[in-house]
Amino acid sequence: MRRKRSLLRMAAWLVFSISLVVLAYSTYQAVSAPLEAQQALRQWDELQRETEGGNAARTADENPLSPALVGNLRQMGSDGSSAAPARTAAKGELLGEIAFPSLDQRYAILEGTGSEPLKLGAGHYTGSPLPGEDGNSVLAGHRDTVFRNLGKLKAGDRIEVETTSGRYTYEVTGRRIVDESDADAVQDSAEPLLTLITCYPFTYVGPAPERLLLTAKLIEKAPDS
Repeated sequence: MRRKRSLLRMAAWLVFSISLVVLAYSTYQAVSAPLEAQQALRQWDELQRETEGGNAARTADENPLSPALVGNLRQMGSDGSSAAPARTAAKGELLGEIAFPSLDQRYAILEGTGSEPLKLGAGHYTGSPLPGEDGNSVLAGHRDTVFRNLGKLKAGDRIEVETTSGRYTYEVTGRRIVDESDADAVQDSAEPLLTLITCYPFTYVGPAPERLLLTAKLIEKAPDS
């Protein structure tokens, strides 16, 4: 009889111990599973950020103004002859700002079209006149930053440029999609024009093969007082 009671106690203890183990394991699963799921989600988010960052970096490394596009561009005077720039600026110099009223956006304009100026705003091509001067003033910008909405502008939209020399209003006259190696894409002009250039297509993954050129004519000029 005593042996039987001892066996029953051992069996009860064994059942109790197994129950504790099962309960502990269930509790562990209930706590760890959500944590593991959250960790996996964080890893996914991090991977997405790295991927997006990589795409952005690759896009930012593109130079919208390929040498071929402006290879034939010359500064011209009002009589159509070659002319020296009315004013020159140092590389990286802050020249002013460009605004797109219809988009409610404005960005800085800096001298040069290298990687550093284009990180901060629109870059002015040194071989072209400054905004507001006679001739074709060329500005370049990245398709994922300052010129990401350039494709939304249409003929008749205004572009406002302000520099230390004055305030200038341009009117969009047209747009073209050209190959990045098109040497005839950017033309000389004796009249004050503005040409904006960015890589195209906007959603292209990797270095884009084409360029969007938007042209505008000067319609109003207010010299700095």
